Amino acid sequence: SPVQSGPAQADTRNTRLTHRLANRNEMPAETEEIPEIDMSQQSEAVVAEQLVSALTTVGFCYAVGHGVPQETVASAFTESAGFFERPLSEKLRHRRDWRKSTCGYIPPHWASTSDPDEPPVERFSLDAPPDEKEVLDVCHTCDDTVWPSESFRKASLDLISAAQDLTLRLMRLIGGGLGLSPPDQLADAFVGFPTPANTSQLRMLHYPPLSTDTNGSASGDRCGEHTDYGCITLVFCDSQPGLQVLSRTGRYLDANPRPGRVLVNIGDLMQRWTGGRLHSARHRVLAPTDPKLRSSLATAWCTSRTVTTISLSDRC
Repeated sequence: SPVQSGPAQADTRNTRLTHRLANRNEMPAETEEIPEIDMSQQSEAVVAEQLVSALTTVGFCYAVGHGVPQETVASAFTESAGFFERPLSEKLRHRRDWRKSTCGYIPPHWASTSDPDEPPVERFSLDAPPDEKEVLDVCHTCDDTVWPSESFRKASLDLISAAQDLTLRLMRLIGGGLGLSPPDQLADAFVGFPTPANTSQLRMLHYPPLSTDTNGSASGDRCGEHTDYGCITLVFCDSQPGLQVLSRTGRYLDANPRPGRVLVNIGDLMQRWTGGRLHSARHRVLAPTDPKLRSSLATAWCTSRTVTTISLSDRC
């Protein structure tokens, strides 16, 4: 049955993806580590096979030789750090208007009535444990009020553009690895970016230093266990550990930062598209023994709103 994606009032054109998944009953052997894939290998068929194997078994992989310039990533980290160091009163000038936009700053305690003596948190649910972080979401179509400075805008859009190129390549490789013909069917679902028809964005995450107990260890989770709702996410991390991925066997795997690598993971929509072949893994960010500040940049990619119907004719 079709899967609805996007508002009913969106463009009435339908894009249909017909999946004929190669070897759909054959699952790669379970792995207990996050694979690393060299995307600079000469054989795209080999890269595609390795990519699908990793995203089927674990749902995450490290990509090296990915083509995103390190200086582009570094510039975005510099601008992100500068923004989060500002006083709260200044950051609130860029606060998200939830009625109008998916972009903007999400401040500490934005949906919380917790004690003011507690550490800064944001909450998606008043009943859920708080995440110890603050966020700034940006994209190509942000209102001018979202951007803290012109240099911030340039650094952000440069990273989004480079991440978009990598994402489209990943989607084509995944299509080839799944045996789709033509292999760019998944990539074509992103038509319309960057326009208001596609709300894929860059999420800048800032996890402030944590308080420590009498033993000098940090306590509490920085981000609770969850899956990503979109298609595919690219994560650029600083040097601080903490991210963990839940394997299919129920064991948490450390996804520690690796210099020059991009962490790639599958979202819920991609898992649904492939009939469960690709795995949207649950993951979390734990408080480390070293309570230092942690930051990351994540580009979350969704389909365009013009993609109103996606049909799976053959599930794996």
